[in-house]
Amino acid sequence: MHVLKSAAGLMAFVLVTGCTHSISLNPNIGPSANIARPVDLRVGVYIPVDVSQFVIDDRSDLDKYIFEIGESLELIITKSANRVFSQVSRLDAQPTGEVIEERALDLVMIPRVTAAMVTLNKEEGPFQDDARGNTAITVELMFYDTEMIQYTSVMASGIGITSERIGFFSRGQKEYAASVEDAIVNLSNDMVRQMYGNYDIRKKGEESE
Repeated sequence: MHVLKSAAGLMAFVLVTGCTHSISLNPNIGPSANIARPVDLRVGVYIPVDVSQFVIDDRSDLDKYIFEIGESLELIITKSANRVFSQVSRLDAQPTGEVIEERALDLVMIPRVTAAMVTLNKEEGPFQDDARGNTAITVELMFYDTEMIQYTSVMASGIGITSERIGFFSRGQKEYAASVEDAIVNLSNDMVRQMYGNYDIRKKGEESE
């Protein structure tokens, strides 16, 4: 009898509190924006832990969805830099003047997330529900010279708005992730455009030729 009461209590608790879903994103996300030709600069990219482990979350009904976007941010930042600059090196630690000199770098790029949010909701339909997501992410890319003095900075943003039918027997993880993935793709394309169009970066590239 006590076991049945305990089981019933646990079931009621789960129904009231819902579930938490940790969601990893598509690892093949990257920019599709094209440029005329890469800027002739050797750039080191250092991605801090607070970016590589960044998460955003929201609730839909009783369930909580946690999107582990840090790995995707790390990938698109590196891919976007590779598209814009002639040579890109990944740095595993906070850069120093010695590292910059050893690798003969022209600039060092360090990103930070300045804003990120996701809003989820479910719209009930006659046969299937729709998972609706609205995601916005803004990242600042800070560029430093060979003495680690800030040279310039670039702001890039991405927005994703989607509505996906929730499949049968699904809790909506994949469907809700769609807006997050769209925002990251749009963010990566904006990174390419903003870096390539930055006056200070283009000027430094011309000076190095």
